[in-house]
Amino acid sequence: MKILIVEDDHASRLFLESLLESNNYDFRSAENGIEGLNVFDEYNPDIVLSDIKMPIMDGLELLEAIRDKNSDAIVVIITAFGSENYAIQALHLGANNYLKKPVSSQELLRLLKKYKAIISGKYSPESLPGKLINRTFSVEFKSEYTKIPKIVDKIMIESAIDINDSEKVNIELGLVELITNAIEHGNLGISYIEKQLALDDGKLSELFDERVHNKKFKNRNVKVDFFTDEEKYQWTITDDGEGFNWKSIPDPTDQEHILELNGRGIFISNFLFDKIEYFGKGNVVIATKYIFEKE
Repeated sequence: MKILIVEDDHASRLFLESLLESNNYDFRSAENGIEGLNVFDEYNPDIVLSDIKMPIMDGLELLEAIRDKNSDAIVVIITAFGSENYAIQALHLGANNYLKKPVSSQELLRLLKKYKAIISGKYSPESLPGKLINRTFSVEFKSEYTKIPKIVDKIMIESAIDINDSEKVNIELGLVELITNAIEHGNLGISYIEKQLALDDGKLSELFDERVHNKKFKNRNVKVDFFTDEEKYQWTITDDGEGFNWKSIPDPTDQEHILELNGRGIFISNFLFDKIEYFGKGNVVIATKYIFEKE
């Protein structure tokens, strides 16, 4: 997995370089958007970590240039306090995620580990001949959080969606976020505060393991039902948890909350799919991607 760092601040760039080097990641660095775009063309990275505010070409301009190339690279925007609205713009322009400064090493490493599993398991199904009228399937699995990327890869293969690679990446990342939420906060009952504290202490795996083996949670499952017709692809994700008031999640578009971890996965999923709907007690979510005729 190849990673491109684009960061004009020397100290921030050095921190990211040291973190990636100490964890044996293959990476290249650039000091601004123009240099970053040149390295991107030469290096063909799987992931781009880019600051927003940079001289010559900023992170948003770099993001637009990358998406204009129809690249399926995963782009993570790094933003500081006072630049919250840029994170919203970045997601609208096709960024896959965002991180706040100062970047948490634990949060970044966990994100890269998740993306590495997705990238290493990338499928390449051939387009189905003819015109697909409809298709359905269902899959059910235990709350095995370490297997989420493999589960999503299997779902993507069975879904056999016929859209461009960039949109496929968005859907795959979105399913990872929603299934992660169903397992962590639904089946395992881990609150956002508990998750943040565990992340800060580097003990997230221990927290997951404790809940997975707890008799109250260990027999809970997640079910994914897939449906497609001529108009849309649709995934319904149902967990066995106690549910939650999803309307009470702080609005991440509010500058006071946008850089918080709380609710970020749900928030980002709204940019990765065309429609996200919660039902019942909050343990059923339907993610929809509409199909548009190819010209």
